[in-house]
Amino acid sequence: MMFVLKKIAKSLFLITLIFSYSSCKVDKKVMTSEVKYNPGHYVSVSPFFELSKIKHLDDSTLQGVNKKYFWRTLEPEKDEYDFSFIKQDLDYCSKHNKQLIVFLIDKAYWKKGALPKYLKEHEWKKRGGGFNPIRWHPEFVKRFIAIGNAIADQFNDHPNFEGIAIQETSLSIPKNVLLKYNYSSEKYRDALLSILNNFGMSFTKSNVFWYQNGIQGSNEIIKQIADSISFRKNIIMGGSDILPHRKWLGKTYKIYENYKDKLKLFCSAQDDSYYHHKNDIRLSEEEPIHEEGYLTMEDIFLFARDELHIKYLFWNYYYDGVENGIHSFDDAVNVIRKYPTFNNP
Repeated sequence: MMFVLKKIAKSLFLITLIFSYSSCKVDKKVMTSEVKYNPGHYVSVSPFFELSKIKHLDDSTLQGVNKKYFWRTLEPEKDEYDFSFIKQDLDYCSKHNKQLIVFLIDKAYWKKGALPKYLKEHEWKKRGGGFNPIRWHPEFVKRFIAIGNAIADQFNDHPNFEGIAIQETSLSIPKNVLLKYNYSSEKYRDALLSILNNFGMSFTKSNVFWYQNGIQGSNEIIKQIADSISFRKNIIMGGSDILPHRKWLGKTYKIYENYKDKLKLFCSAQDDSYYHHKNDIRLSEEEPIHEEGYLTMEDIFLFARDELHIKYLFWNYYYDGVENGIHSFDDAVNVIRKYPTFNNP
């Protein structure tokens, strides 16, 4: 009798395991099948920029806007969120049939930092300007996840909310300061994994755009993170500016080739991309412009499409310096119109 009961109990246990596994598979499939996916060309703008001032935004070849928001403006006090700026921009995008990507800024190059006041102890001020977050500190990770969850609660279901972007992984913090804050590349890796995995679960119907751009101490860490999150269909990996002739970016660009079949990819044509030439190796401001002049915006695009295998391309809204023959967003729009879709069957 006891033998029979044990067999029945074992069978029930196995059935429960199979059912649980099947349920997880079904849930995961449902989650990933409902994720919004609107790849293509987006225009990137800085904090507080009014979307109504973006030229060409109503062009049908532009999918939407990737806009930066300072963390401090979204959470003026601990656990008190103000998402009015996001709501306003999302309403505008909805009326114009565009998608919005919320780029959450925690690292600032401006005179004022990006973090809320209550997190100032986890923000290092660089002499001469600029603020770097101590992203590997447990309290920082906890609070970053909290604001991500709050944004997901508010906007995950909105059809015009394409997702959230988190800032590039590079820190720009000297070694002696890293030592002061007990930095290690492993701690940073674990912090980023906690954030990415949590966001991947919170934004069930939207995307998480992860700007990877090297890890101080070990670039191998980027691959470890990419491997760990590759099963999440709503995490999209990207990184450095599109600068084909900047030599030190060569290793970073190889990551795109390695992960083109494992993760969806993106990249951004930032300000430097609008005046990039073959001598642009970032060693000195005195480096001469190559005799062939600047790369065209079509050159920039084709490199991103064919060498980086991207699904999303974020074009900075750039108009500075055009009097010197430097390209502008108008030139980018001509390319966008010529190649409205790319790398998507």
